[in-house]
Amino acid sequence: MQIPTEKRKMARKASVFVVDDSLVYRNLLRNAFAQDDEIEFLGTAIDGKFALPKIAQLRPDFVILDVEMPQMDGIQTLEEIKGKFPDTQVIMLSSLTQEGAKVTLKALDKGAIDFVSKPDGKLDGAISDTLESLVSKIKALHSQKSYHETKFESRLPVELPILHKHGKTYNICAIGISTGGPIALRELFKKIPADIDGTIVIAQHMPPLFTNYLAESLSQAANIRIKETEDGEILQKGMAYIAPGGKQLEIVNSANGPAARVFNGPEEELCKPAVNILFKSLAENFPKETVAVIMTGMGEDGYLGMKELKKNGSYLIAQNKESCTVFGMPSRPVQDGLIDEILNVERIAEKIVYLLQKVL
Repeated sequence: MQIPTEKRKMARKASVFVVDDSLVYRNLLRNAFAQDDEIEFLGTAIDGKFALPKIAQLRPDFVILDVEMPQMDGIQTLEEIKGKFPDTQVIMLSSLTQEGAKVTLKALDKGAIDFVSKPDGKLDGAISDTLESLVSKIKALHSQKSYHETKFESRLPVELPILHKHGKTYNICAIGISTGGPIALRELFKKIPADIDGTIVIAQHMPPLFTNYLAESLSQAANIRIKETEDGEILQKGMAYIAPGGKQLEIVNSANGPAARVFNGPEEELCKPAVNILFKSLAENFPKETVAVIMTGMGEDGYLGMKELKKNGSYLIAQNKESCTVFGMPSRPVQDGLIDEILNVERIAEKIVYLLQKVL
């Protein structure tokens, strides 16, 4: 059921509080939020020690939290926030360093809903991209939260009839995912057995360095091995591969079976890795062997790739709105009727196992 237009217009602004020891970033964020009609800026603090009393008083929808701060760092502050104010959503501000990537992935494990990266070096055009990304995330996350609070039920089918398999068909499962991905992937891989008879390949929107630590983090809770993909690597059954941040990934034919091609570009794709690039390569090279899953995330990356997969005979699954952090990427494939099944994360894992299993 759709929320009436007049009710959408009356939706409450997203209230935001910033915790960062950098005066420059506090002012940049203050200005960005103050200029947006959909965001209510509540204030700032220099670290967790000063932030917690204000958060208790103001009860913001979102806390923008720096990873590295004196006295009380981002992880300590995050644990306090999620322990005392579980409904407050936390977005981390992370540096593009190995240590920053490690700590940020730890923060996502501890309840942060997402992160944005602070640009290295001078505050040039990259800071505008960071601020724009952060504002967009807040709006998308707030919209999804408002959807849950309305308690309207979706009219989309939860599940279509079970596919009846007459032989082994699918060997590759490709997953496209973004905002909320680490949390959803952790839940999904807990349900994937070690003896799965196929390969899982993932395009998760993340910067360089982060995807390697994501693979390591997911492996700790998974039954199968998960690693960052290397160029030329032959895909093995019973493994999951994550596309490297800052690169594109295609799956191509080789003399020894499906292989990874990792490369730069193309520039017309906004994301590196792009789900469209991964999906289109599978539509060209392994369409009838592919199960493609589009999961939580902002924007429409993956839609064009799913159109190609659909034309060429792949099996398509979307995460349902109710279980998404942001129902952006699955939205258009669902609306356009490309999807064979719409499932929550647990059921997606079950269906991947079913579709990739041997049939005797």
